Amino acid sequence: MTDEERKDQAAAGGTGGEAAPAGQAGAGGGGAARGGDDEARRAAIEKAKALAAAKAAAAAKARAAAGEGGGAAAGGEGGGDGGDAGPVMPERYQQFLDALGKEFEGVDFAPAYNAADGFLYINVPRDRLREIALYLRDRAGLNYLRALSGVDWMDRLQVVYHLTRVEPDTRPELLVAMQVDVDRDQAVCPSLVDVWPTADFNEREVFDLFGIRFEGHPNLRRILLPDNWQGGYPLRKDFVDKRPKRQRKIRPR
Repeated sequence: MTDEERKDQAAAGGTGGEAAPAGQAGAGGGGAARGGDDEARRAAIEKAKALAAAKAAAAAKARAAAGEGGGAAAGGEGGGDGGDAGPVMPERYQQFLDALGKEFEGVDFAPAYNAADGFLYINVPRDRLREIALYLRDRAGLNYLRALSGVDWMDRLQVVYHLTRVEPDTRPELLVAMQVDVDRDQAVCPSLVDVWPTADFNEREVFDLFGIRFEGHPNLRRILLPDNWQGGYPLRKDFVDKRPKRQRKIRPR
């Protein structure tokens, strides 16, 4: 073999000898590349998770800050304690209370606005119920009695009148609930059937189930219980059902 042939063989062998490792290195490089891609994907996923967590934390912080700010704003006039502040009362309700207070000076209405049902609750003395009811109907436009309910607070009974505006009154909606305390032992309250005719059956029902007598009602008699009922008032909390217990009858299969 001549020197030239040896050089050629060495060159070829060298190339081939380098080629295999180079090929392996290339294959390894491809594996490394794939491994790098996997790591990159994992890193991207972790980054996305971290970003999502950061966004969620920021949103929660913003909501908390907004809640604190809103509470402070609502409670600003009430002493600045936002945590104990009640819901913000719409302006038309405040205007209503201002006018009511001027008309009936000295009456403690103890107003409370309930954002859940939209009603403004006011306490009304029983001895001034009729004149305040007439004012609410004729001056405030509360021309419709939506509901009349009885409540047993154990130490006293209460009648609640839910009032609103309907046509022809076109002023903005106003929802007001009058709360009238009634003595438990001497349960008497003025009738308002002549003020709001829808009080008719409602007063009869409260009379029937709570025992509150509405003075001036044109036809105050039972509406649900039998006329000869002697078992007490079923919706009072101290009511005891003295009827014999009904036996369950199981039908044989």
